[in-house]
Amino acid sequence: MRTYPLVAACLILVGCGRQAENHREVLGKLDAMQSQLASKNAAPVRWAYANKREIETAVYQMSRDKMEAAKSAEALSPEVEEKIRQYEALESELMQKRMERMRLRFAPEPPSGESPETAEAYEALTKKVAEAKEPVAPIVDRRNRQAAQYREQYSVTRLTAEYVKGRYDLVVDSNEKVLYRSAGEVPDITEGLITFLSEKAKP
Repeated sequence: MRTYPLVAACLILVGCGRQAENHREVLGKLDAMQSQLASKNAAPVRWAYANKREIETAVYQMSRDKMEAAKSAEALSPEVEEKIRQYEALESELMQKRMERMRLRFAPEPPSGESPETAEAYEALTKKVAEAKEPVAPIVDRRNRQAAQYREQYSVTRLTAEYVKGRYDLVVDSNEKVLYRSAGEVPDITEGLITFLSEKAKP
């Protein structure tokens, strides 16, 4: 950055009629600001790549394994397990219909309106799901809370922040478009993150 254009701009702002001593004071403050900015930018940013999709898959598999282990430890009767299975099947069907209704609602040319038969079928399925859940609600709610805790505990953001603390300042998802990548100079820490997840998940 050249000094004289900055000085000229400052002279316009503070008024050309000020004394030379004031001008030197302004120039000194500018120099101090430039030095401060230079010192802040002196340390290079330590950064790495990580494949978010692979890590999310590993987190999902780990959470699923933990949930299956927790379900086995409950030792529920076959009758109760069957009721839970029936509820989960109905809940999955309801979710699919709910997503379909949302897709139709936000379609480029949405339908003029939902037919009474379709609306009645949706309401009937909603009622069936509620009735199927009622006898097993405590178990289902407990499992949902456990699953939510695993998702929070092993979220990609939290896992990455814990793994790279003190190592890197920035982690870039390797699935995203990058303007420049120098081969061999930027480490990919995906495998390290997945191994870190596996260690954390151990009982």
